[in-house]
Amino acid sequence: MDADVCIVGAGIAGLFAACSLPAGTRTVVIEKGVYGEGSSPLAQGGLAAAMGPDDSPALHLADTVAAGAGLVERRAAEVLCREAPDRVRDLVELGTRFDRDADGSLHLAREGGQAVARSVHTADASGGEIVRALRIAATPLVERVEGYAVRLEVSPDGRCLGVWAMDAAGSWVLVRASATLLASGGAGALFASTTNPPAATGDGLALASFAGARLADLEFVQFHPTALAVEESPRPLLTEALRGAGAHLVDADGRRFMPDVHPAAELAPRHVVTAAILRTGSAFLDCRSIGVEELERHFPTVVDSCRRRGFDPVVDLLPVAPAAHYLIGGVATDLAGRTSIPGLYAAGECGATGVHGANRMAGNSLSEAVVLGRRATKAMAAEERSAPGDAEWGSAPEGGTGSTSVTRAEVIETVTEGAGPVRSWGAGETAVNRLSVLAEEAAGAGGRAGFELAAMVRAGVLLVRSAVARRETRGVHVRSDHPDPDPTLDGVHLVATDD
Repeated sequence: MDADVCIVGAGIAGLFAACSLPAGTRTVVIEKGVYGEGSSPLAQGGLAAAMGPDDSPALHLADTVAAGAGLVERRAAEVLCREAPDRVRDLVELGTRFDRDADGSLHLAREGGQAVARSVHTADASGGEIVRALRIAATPLVERVEGYAVRLEVSPDGRCLGVWAMDAAGSWVLVRASATLLASGGAGALFASTTNPPAATGDGLALASFAGARLADLEFVQFHPTALAVEESPRPLLTEALRGAGAHLVDADGRRFMPDVHPAAELAPRHVVTAAILRTGSAFLDCRSIGVEELERHFPTVVDSCRRRGFDPVVDLLPVAPAAHYLIGGVATDLAGRTSIPGLYAAGECGATGVHGANRMAGNSLSEAVVLGRRATKAMAAEERSAPGDAEWGSAPEGGTGSTSVTRAEVIETVTEGAGPVRSWGAGETAVNRLSVLAEEAAGAGGRAGFELAAMVRAGVLLVRSAVARRETRGVHVRSDHPDPDPTLDGVHLVATDD
């Protein structure tokens, strides 16, 4: 298939980019899995943008920098905070139905790290509503390939020429494109406790790494403090907006513990709340003060999810535990989404501009997806169009032909041990060594499952290596052998290599 732009991923970043390209752009979207099973539809809280009368891009920037624990790239954050309100207006124009107050203004929810209510939302199902609107808007603009992106096609002189994908029937599809955008999401499914769906296996990281692109900040995996502590994966998310509405965290004795930890109590940055819950041992979210009417009106997703699992937030304390939620790092890009490989772009969770630093402020993930998705389209539209077939195309990727004893569960267990919320050099080194063995053993697997397993191992190695290299406690994780931040690492970003 020949295209001007190939987009890998059909979440918010990819769909918004597709809707933002100039009219007449030939666009192919490679969509992994079944519609609705990605991470974007699961987003609950909302999109951070300075839309309220008591807010401003400057205040949004200050909160973003404060949450980022000394690593936020200020220019990237300035762009995010300045452009987010316009992207909200774009989403409304594209048909997104955000909640509104009685006077017609957008209703804003307050989430962790926000000094004021800043998250534009649709009850507690914001991601699902945004995806719904973008899906409708993008459908007539793109050609879709239901398949798994296996390899980036890179020319001898180092330019990305497109993507090899395996479709649902196991056949190869080559999408030849002037520009390729990775919008494939994160890697939460590499962890034992996660809010992400099984498809969030770090595919974009693996694609970019195998092609030789630079990746950065991969050690920073944000663990959401309040996932419902039940034995299933993904774990149901209890949105931060519950705490913004008055829910409290209590220990096994019913004592509220966050006021002793941080001035913002339950609305402290996520890494602070996560660490406090881990220290407490057993923690519970008490939503009872919110009241049944507000819970059922503003948090219907949470209420239904809890009740289906035997908990009623109107009357019960809800057991909570941190779960892998968002990959802060990713494929390194500039503020137009350009990677280190000409013709290759990245946006959304799989990209990394440094905007989140070492800890993402709540609501900034959806903001980043639309702000960077839009910016990438401007650069991609300017790419020189080349005639199809004027390069030396490689042959289809070769996978294994047999089976392997390596399982997804084994990869997940190893990555969790090496790059979980509490880490150490010893555990990380053991995990890296084990993943290296798994990579060799997984090479014999065939078919799509084999390619995905190889990608999981590759992404896992990159994450754990970065976790080992960051010898300090900063942002979203704790290093038990380096319990304090290292001032010499302020502003220092670690770059992952493919060797």
